[in-house]
Amino acid sequence: MTWISEHSTLVQTLTSVATALIWLVYLQMLLSGVLRQRRPTLSMNRGSGEGMDAKIILSNLGYEPIYVQDVLVTMDIEGDGESTHYVTDRRELPEEERSEGLRGTTQGPMAMGEYIDLGSVRGILQRAAPNYDTDMLPGLNKITFTALGTGQKPAGATKTYRIVSDDRSIKKLQPESLDTRILTPRQCRRIHDQQGSDVQD
Repeated sequence: MTWISEHSTLVQTLTSVATALIWLVYLQMLLSGVLRQRRPTLSMNRGSGEGMDAKIILSNLGYEPIYVQDVLVTMDIEGDGESTHYVTDRRELPEEERSEGLRGTTQGPMAMGEYIDLGSVRGILQRAAPNYDTDMLPGLNKITFTALGTGQKPAGATKTYRIVSDDRSIKKLQPESLDTRILTPRQCRRIHDQQGSDVQD
């Protein structure tokens, strides 16, 4: 007790420093939690159906709403390399269906927990390359789906599927990763710079 009395100023200083460090740790944890909640989190997965008839579903797993602006598909074809196409508009649908509200496009807002059906693999490929033979699938090695949107900041996600097929048709789509890769705002801007902002091919 005598030592504490003699060094009361030092003890008070150390106590103040320790208290400040504890509050800084709590503040850091609180800030990290808020930033994590506001970070755009999109998930892209294969839905119902098999092979070419499988649906591609885009879901918003973040806490903030996101407006989906563009959807792209990159086709890796043996001998031709990779080519990227905008597939935002549902041009494979009949005209009467496209004219019903937002059915003719994959653009639109997604609140937390909502999803958008991007269409079947066959429909997406028909949008990307109308002259591509989606029955024989010559040389198609893999498909990469990319969605771009905006919330508090540019948001995006991408997922790649390898094609498992025989000589006649796709048997299944094999994801290269179970998780959807979330794009940073800089990556989203770079894709727009490379591909342009027009949703039409």
